[in-house]
Amino acid sequence: MAEPRDVVVVGGGPAGSASAVFLRRRGHDVVLIDEARFPRDKVCGESVSPGSRRILADLGAAEAVAALGPHPLRGMTLTSPDGTSFRGEYRDVAEPGFAVRREALDKVLLDSARSTGAEVREGVRATGLVFEDGSVAGVTCEDGRGPETLHARLVIGADGRRSVVARRLGLLREHPTLRKFAVRGYWEGMEGLEDRGEMHVGGGGYCGVAPLSAGRANVTFVLDRREMARAGGDLETFYRETLRRWPQVHERLARAVPLGTPCAIGPLALQASRVSAPGALLVGDSAGFYDPFTGEGVTLALRSAEMAAAVADRALRSRSADGADLRAYDCARHIATRDKFRINRMLQRVVAWPSLSNLMARRLSRRPDLADRLVGIAGDFVPARSAWSVRFVWELLRT
Repeated sequence: MAEPRDVVVVGGGPAGSASAVFLRRRGHDVVLIDEARFPRDKVCGESVSPGSRRILADLGAAEAVAALGPHPLRGMTLTSPDGTSFRGEYRDVAEPGFAVRREALDKVLLDSARSTGAEVREGVRATGLVFEDGSVAGVTCEDGRGPETLHARLVIGADGRRSVVARRLGLLREHPTLRKFAVRGYWEGMEGLEDRGEMHVGGGGYCGVAPLSAGRANVTFVLDRREMARAGGDLETFYRETLRRWPQVHERLARAVPLGTPCAIGPLALQASRVSAPGALLVGDSAGFYDPFTGEGVTLALRSAEMAAAVADRALRSRSADGADLRAYDCARHIATRDKFRINRMLQRVVAWPSLSNLMARRLSRRPDLADRLVGIAGDFVPARSAWSVRFVWELLRT
């Protein structure tokens, strides 16, 4: 048997690539595998929050991302079912958020991993895990030429919502009640785009608009799984007809041209019972996915990689990657995300009740300071715990 690698990362998206970069910079031997060949498409809202900027700089990828010409996002506009809108600005940040095609962003991040000396192997599909004495000790994979086993002291599952690593460990399952699907399309010539993302609530779900340029946009809506049955085998017709539910979006597409065919993904919400196991860590969507709503999914993926790499480095240097060493990641990730996930759950409840959505939109339209606070939380530069302070809740309710 060949000498085991220090780390095998399964998945080359933002979480996997960032994990590889952080661990290579700490001197570890890393191999990253992904079944796709990059650039590859990824169904996503494609808004990236300002909180990503620091981590991209730490990865050494900030200049390469800037070279993609991402469209700046300086805040969010949210519209309720009755048409009431409010704006929240990303205030007091050095750089705004941005929107960019994931196929371009992910390629840049994967190239960053390769440039650090990580061995990047595209077109290699993970098929299972290797166990020794109750601990993960490697990955079985297939590259079209035959099966292969990669032995490793640590496996990082960054292979997304359908993670082979997480599912082989029995850690990932669908959310018991949130069963929503997203349908994404691209448009050229959409009117009224600004330097802010948009979220339109109503119509049984919500529709997000991420401006990729002055006239090009990613338009993605989210609906309950039961409504997706109406699509039958004609997703394109379903997508076009469903957009009529959000007049503020549909009217601005009257003279726009669709680019390609729409794509769907779901169910969106997934839960991981743990994010570590003896010999393995889960990052990005493999560690659970909770419909980010305002474009912080990429930032969460990068942040989870940053936390996982710190824990993994300590475990590898201690010559032990057993469960006790790695459980620190569970704790760190929980502390970092618990308040943000509470905000997401609250937003999901608001979306489910049109009258509540209308009420909150009217309140926030009269209190731009509170709107900025909520958008800042979504943008990952205002602490999410501030939304649960007695003073903030009182100000919101008495408006």
